Amino acid sequence: MNGRVDAVCTDFHADMTKEEIMSSATERSAVYRILSENFAYPANEAGMFGIRGAEYCDAFDPSVNPNACSIRESAYANEEHSALFEELVRFYEFFGLKRTDEAELPDHIAVELEFMHLLTHLEEQVSDQADSVASLRRAQRDFLSRHLARLVRAVHDAMKGRNSRCSRLVADAFDFIESELALAAGAAEAA
Repeated sequence: MNGRVDAVCTDFHADMTKEEIMSSATERSAVYRILSENFAYPANEAGMFGIRGAEYCDAFDPSVNPNACSIRESAYANEEHSALFEELVRFYEFFGLKRTDEAELPDHIAVELEFMHLLTHLEEQVSDQADSVASLRRAQRDFLSRHLARLVRAVHDAMKGRNSRCSRLVADAFDFIESELALAAGAAEAA
């Protein structure tokens, strides 16, 4: 991992090494939560990255700024939006989640990160049950490879870098997701 992932992890867990964080489902879950919270629109106060509403819209809302990069997977997907939404909702519903009317759309980066927060949290809860852990890791790998990695990579490539805090958030998410993909690939080879 590079310094950016270290920064996200150590900003939250100054007493842990990056290896300890990546080897713990609890700590990985916490990083997913931090990233999810910071990719959500900052309604009242800036999160850990210090991003405020106007700069968030300027960086991530193409309807406000034509140079902004979308943080919705449908902006980068080749399949129809309805098919993408259907697959995302199936993932979420399989794990008991339901969408409320006021929630972000299922392809929003904050929603996808929050879902990975849930999956890693569930992994920690069943850490003593090898079959359940393996099943959750397969779900994480599938969701990462089919959805979240594609979205984060596309946002990373599209980020124009006009706002250093937003750029840092995107770069940190990219680095963390790449580390998660490596971890998932290693787990799949070991199985």
